[in-house]
Amino acid sequence: MESLFVVRVFPSYIIDSTPLKPGIVMPTFLCLYSIFLLAVNNQVFPSVLTQIGGSAAQQGLFLTALFLLLPLASVFAGLLADRIGKKTLLIIGTFFLAFPFAASAFLENYWLRLMVVLSFGIGLGVVEGQASALLTDVHPGKERSMMNLSQFFFCTGAAGGPFFISLAYKLIPGLELSSLLLAVALFTFTAMMGFFFLKDGQYGMVTDDPRRHTVILRDRHGRLLLLAIFFYVVPEMGTAGWLAKYTETALHVQRALAPLSLTLFWSGLGSSRMLVGLFFHRMHDRRLLIISLGMSLIFQTAAFLVRTPALAFLFFFLFGFGMGTIWPTLVSMAGSAYRESTGSAVGFMLAAGAAAVPLIHPLIGLLSQEEFLGLRATLLCLTSFTALNLSIVSAMRKRER
Repeated sequence: MESLFVVRVFPSYIIDSTPLKPGIVMPTFLCLYSIFLLAVNNQVFPSVLTQIGGSAAQQGLFLTALFLLLPLASVFAGLLADRIGKKTLLIIGTFFLAFPFAASAFLENYWLRLMVVLSFGIGLGVVEGQASALLTDVHPGKERSMMNLSQFFFCTGAAGGPFFISLAYKLIPGLELSSLLLAVALFTFTAMMGFFFLKDGQYGMVTDDPRRHTVILRDRHGRLLLLAIFFYVVPEMGTAGWLAKYTETALHVQRALAPLSLTLFWSGLGSSRMLVGLFFHRMHDRRLLIISLGMSLIFQTAAFLVRTPALAFLFFFLFGFGMGTIWPTLVSMAGSAYRESTGSAVGFMLAAGAAAVPLIHPLIGLLSQEEFLGLRATLLCLTSFTALNLSIVSAMRKRER
């Protein structure tokens, strides 16, 4: 079974035929599986945003609540992981991922759901941060390849989530939102149970030295990485959170098919992540980032200028393809540069990116109202963040891995 997993998931163990050491298959599988599930969860509420009700501003507030506690959870979990290890944190994190869907399945009131989904940010911050950190621990020297592979699983879940939601509504007429939310919760609980079977172990270095926990904040290279991931997440999650609604209201695609725009967007991200993870793992990080950001800027602009749905769908895919390798490259750079404190380094990176989400969603919700800019112009304005990020990455000094 282990050899089958290695052949299918790790072709020649990411190109160079290095043997896959025993004892790391289980944690690797669980990390990839949990990242896949959290990506599915990430797309549920954006895919059914019009069913939640309320004004555009209230919908923006709801999306903000999903990610509000993510930065704090990422930092706290990272600091704690470097002291006690990652297994317990991943069990707790997956519980918090499942809980808001299970609870909100029985809550129809908008404000009660709003309060419940606050816990989603906790689970997301813990699981994505520590699953990514654990992958860098158990695959030293292959951080970028593993981050691209893990984010391929993320994109598979993010693309598959809206697709299966559309399929479910097509196959099950009258499907209740509560039934959909409960099904998502049950699947997520399987990841929590899986982490119980993970062998106890720290996997990375454990230290109580506070200077090691915050070294990424005190290093110029680290601060640029934190800034770059912040400006990356603004257009990524800003687009992902509102793309289904944009497709339905601005491109006039029927509600059941609108989430497919998200499927194409995340499919683009996943395609480039798998391609780079397998075949361009030797390219210098900074060069890869500049190419990816340049491509993103071109197709991000095109995607929200065209008004033909078919052409827009093509550009959604290409926009995602350009963005795909940016997040895993930035995180792998942090993991390899600050190996003595991977939990906190990756935790701070996640927190920096997550801090953008509760800021951008209410801003989009406000500006997208017709008396202001409207949704099309608002999403088009996100190109400015991609352009700014391109200048930040260009300013980074070359640092060999």
